Order: sequence, then structure tokens, then C-alpha cells
Amino acid sequence: MAIRRPQQHRLPPLLAAVVLLALSAVSHARVCPSCGSTPVPYPLSTASDCGDPSYPIRCDAASRSLFFDTSNGSSYPVLSITPETERLVIRPSPFVPGACIAQDLPTNGLQLDRARPFNITQSNTIFYLNCTQWLLRSPLNCTATSPCHAYVNATAEGAPCRPAPICCTFGAGGSSTSYSLRANVTGCSAYRSFVSLNTGSTPVSQWAQREGVEIQWATPREPLCTAQTDCEAGANATCRADPTGAGGVRRCFCNAGLRWDPFSGTCANNVTGCEATGSCGGSNNAPLIAGLTAGLGAALVVGVVGYLLFKRQRRIRAARERIAKERQDILNANNTSGRSAKNFTGREIKRATGNFSRDKLLGSGGYGDVFKGSLDDGTLVAVKCAKVGNTKSTDQVLNEVRILSQVNHRSLVRLLGCCVELEQPLMVYEFIPNGTLFDHLHGLRGSPKPLTWRHRLAIAHQTAEGLAYLHSSAVPPIYHRDVKSSNILLDEKLSAKVSDFGLSRLAESDLSHISTCAQGTLGYLDPEYYRNYQLTDKSDVYSFGVVLLELLTSQKAIDFNRGPDDVNLAVYVQRRVEEERLIETIDKELREGASQVELDTIKALGFLAVSCLEERRQNRPSMKEVAEEIEYIMSIEAGRAVEERPPKSEV
Repeated sequence: MAIRRPQQHRLPPLLAAVVLLALSAVSHARVCPSCGSTPVPYPLSTASDCGDPSYPIRCDAASRSLFFDTSNGSSYPVLSITPETERLVIRPSPFVPGACIAQDLPTNGLQLDRARPFNITQSNTIFYLNCTQWLLRSPLNCTATSPCHAYVNATAEGAPCRPAPICCTFGAGGSSTSYSLRANVTGCSAYRSFVSLNTGSTPVSQWAQREGVEIQWATPREPLCTAQTDCEAGANATCRADPTGAGGVRRCFCNAGLRWDPFSGTCANNVTGCEATGSCGGSNNAPLIAGLTAGLGAALVVGVVGYLLFKRQRRIRAARERIAKERQDILNANNTSGRSAKNFTGREIKRATGNFSRDKLLGSGGYGDVFKGSLDDGTLVAVKCAKVGNTKSTDQVLNEVRILSQVNHRSLVRLLGCCVELEQPLMVYEFIPNGTLFDHLHGLRGSPKPLTWRHRLAIAHQTAEGLAYLHSSAVPPIYHRDVKSSNILLDEKLSAKVSDFGLSRLAESDLSHISTCAQGTLGYLDPEYYRNYQLTDKSDVYSFGVVLLELLTSQKAIDFNRGPDDVNLAVYVQRRVEEERLIETIDKELREGASQVELDTIKALGFLAVSCLEERRQNRPSMKEVAEEIEYIMSIEAGRAVEERPPKSEV
């Protein structure tokens, strides 16, 4: 196609020379030409004679498109460049067709060159897909509620990853040492990345619009030089030694009256304060004007500030009253027992806990903090505080108060009241002095003496009775949904009390299950509930079966020290039972010196635990049947212990 050139007007030779001389002082050839229709801003460099060569990107001659090449040989298309924020976005590696495997898996995923001034930003939300069990020990969010499950289940792009059971979500980058998004066969075989994705408010169908990996570059310094001619034709900068460098490094430093502009890669004119405001020259009446303004406005400012403070206090008070009423309505919702929790004032709670002194902190978790307190009558209490500003934490504390206000059983922690008038809701329950079952089983109480077999049987029976009460005697029935050894408290007599009802749900009498997103703790979570999102009483039975295994083995529900195939305690013990090697899994403190009767009852409880872990929930016993079976095992252990005890005359 012929290109028509516009008519040109020629300048006289002398005038042209003057113009060219003037332009040489401000023009430069450092910015690289556009790649196709995409501009290449400084300092990005597509060739050795433009931009800053330490900021390389590649302009593909065939497609006229930009690519970002990494140190491990992979190449990624550049989707956008924002020079104002010194960032660019690249497209992550696609999946191998029909498989949940990234195409850059052979090169271990996205690996930036650590010697280059690029790093991954914190604006990226990363989904690691098709992961192995090793990822469960990482700080990544690999739970059933992780947003990566929504991506896999609801999008065509994520469909190849649906058969893979484990995926994790991670907020990547954010530091100058964030260089990689790893993919490998021992961790995760695929990944997806999204820029500035709000998984809570953005529909899943729109997530693909934000797909990409955002990379930022460091602000470039003055360019390196070997001679004066390297510095903008020698006009605006001087080539001299870098006082902050080593090894004789020389840079083009701007001359007096000029400053280094890293966005254009040139020396630009300094702008003084008066030039920026246009106030250079003339008389300065600023002091007089300032004095008059201060005098006339002082009274008005004081009056306005006072009025605004008054209005603000009224709004805060009204907001607190509204929030307290809303929380009270939540507590009273679906309360069929007619009982309600006592309302403590914020002043009472602060006095009981020493204004939430850190010396009284008993523990912290995802829900918030628990403090030890003492009421005015001397009653010792535990005060659970929701996290400030965390809606999920607030809902869990309110739900726990609502559940506990409707139940009353010796094996359930006793609720004393709540407080809804402070910034975060609080629940007050009886103080249980002996810690959790988890602490005792895993040596976290500092006591060298382990729990005896009789104590363990009693704890199992008391816990089973508490859960059976929730399932069979409470109206409506209650599903705990987070049964685990760290939620079983032990009092001074080592009697068990089930606690932490933040995830509990009220059942509906006309429904066989509750359809809800799977929540709980890895290692205790019912696999059928995890797959089908159907919560039933048998989900608690499965979790209790894992607790029984902990009582028998003194091992953790998830432990990566057991080897890759035995990380999950339920899988580990079930495999040993199939091999008729159950006794090898039992805590040696129980095995050594145990009588034959004790070994028989240990085996009986082990087989009961395995029946609670049946894959199909229909094959699991109810909690009432479990409690009765444990009571029978206890009677055998206690009765035969009496028979085997020698007469007093022989002692």
C-alpha cells in the first residue's frame, strides 16, 4: 500500500542547525520503539540500544507481540503494561489439553531471574491445583472452603482439575524476594493466577477477566556509562563514578539544575516551588493574608469541630445500640427452648478480665481470643472474644451462644452469658482448668504422666454422651460439625466437656441432612460430607472416630512425620486393621504392662473407632449406640479388674 506523505516546509539551513542543537539538549533515543501497536515504556528494553538492558522483554518479530522470558527457559505473553505504577501483567502458562497440568511444569512453573529487577506483586491471588498431601502442611488455604474449589467446580477452565482432591489458595508476592510460582510433581502440578481478584464479591463467571500474573519492576537508576558520549550526547549529564557503587561503576549523573526522571530515562528540568504555583516575583502578602484568615476563621472552626464531634458521638452511640439489638435478635432466632443467655455489660467483662489483659490470655484461634476472668462473686470464667471487624468470627461467637443457651448436659461446656454491646460480641462460659484433650495426649501440659487407659475410656464415654445428647435429646437436634481433641476440655477431675460450637448447626426435623458448604478441620472431616456437602449426625460420628484413634494411639490426626501414605491417622489405622496389625498402632504407654483384659478392651475400642470411620454414613453407628458400646467396654474393664485384683490379705 502506498503511503502519502504530507507536504513538508523546509527551514533555512542556519535556523535548522539552531533547532537541532536545541533539541539535542532534551531529546533522547533511550525509549524503545513500539512492538506492533503496544508502546514499550522506559526502562523496558527490547534491544541493547534502547531502554535499560537490565529490564529486558522480547518483541516477537512474527506476531509483533511482547513476551516476558524467564530464567528457566519459559516465555509468557505480556497482557498489559502500566508505567505509572511500574507494573506489567503476563498470561500464566495454560493447562496441558484435557489435564490438570501446567505446560510449564517441566521447568517448575514461573521462575523469575533473581538477578533482574522484577518481582511478583501482592495483587496476585494464586490457585495451586492438583496438589499432593504435602501441601496440607503448608500455610496455604487448602480447606474445603478455599476459593480454588469454586474455580474448579464452576468454570470450564478449571474442569480438568475436578478429579484432583486437593487445591490451595495463596496471596502471592508483595516483597522484593517474590520470584516464583512453583509447579512440580511433589507439590502442585498446575496453577492459575488472578490480578486484584475479590473472591467474595466478584462472581466466579467473571474471574477469568482478571487472569494474569502481575509483575513489578524496580525504579531504574541513572544509566551506566563508560564515556561522556554515552550520556544523552553529552548535553545534560556527566559520566562519573557512582559513589554508592563498587568496582569502579560509572553512571550518567544529571547536571546542575536538572534531575533524573526514571519514567522517561532522561534528565529533566527541576521545578521550583514558585514555578509550580506561578507565584514567582511580586510582593509577598502571605503573612498578612494568613493572619486575617486565622483570625476570622478561628471561631468558625472551633464551632464546626465541636458540632461535628457531638454528631459523631451520637452516631456512634446509635450504631452501638443498633448492633446490640441486631445481635440480640440473632441470639433469639430459632430458640425453641425458651431460655436465653444472661447479658453482661461491657463494664463487667472488662473488670473481670482486667480490661482484656494479655496476662489473662488463655489462647487464640481463627475465631478470636479467649481470656480468663473472675466475676464480682469470685466465679472463674472464660471469655471468648470475636475478632474485631471479622464478620465470620462474629457470626461464629453469636452462633455458639445461641446453641449453648438451648442445651444443658454435664459433658457440654456450660454457658454463663454473653455481652453484645462492645465492638465485638463476647461469650462467657465456665472456666475449665485442665486444658484440652489434645494437650494431654501430645504432652503440651508439662505433665510427664500420660493418661491411664481407664481415664481415656472415661473421656471417650463422656464425650460420646455429650454428642449423643446433641443428636438425640436436643430439640431440634444439633450437629457439632467440629469434633476434635482440641475442642474437648478436661476439668480438675479429668472429666470431658465438649466445647466450641461456633460451626454447629440446628437440624430440621423433616430433612435427612443439611446442605451446607463443608467446614471443619482436616483429618477429622467426614469425606462424604466433604464430597456431597450433606451434613448429618453421622458426620460428627466420623470425627469422633478420629478422636477415639487419638485416644488409642496418642498420635495427631494429621502428621507428616508418619510418611506420605500415612499422614492421615484414619487412613493409617484402617490400613493396619486390614493387615491385622491394629495393636502396633496403640500407644506404647498403654501396651507395655497391660493385662490381657486391658488389651482386649483396647482392641474393642479400636474396632469401634474403625466402625465410626466407615466410608458410607449409613454403615456408621449413631452416637447413642457408640456411647452404649463404650459403656459396655468400660464395664468389662472395671469388672474384670476387680476379679483380677488380689485379696487384701495378699497385698
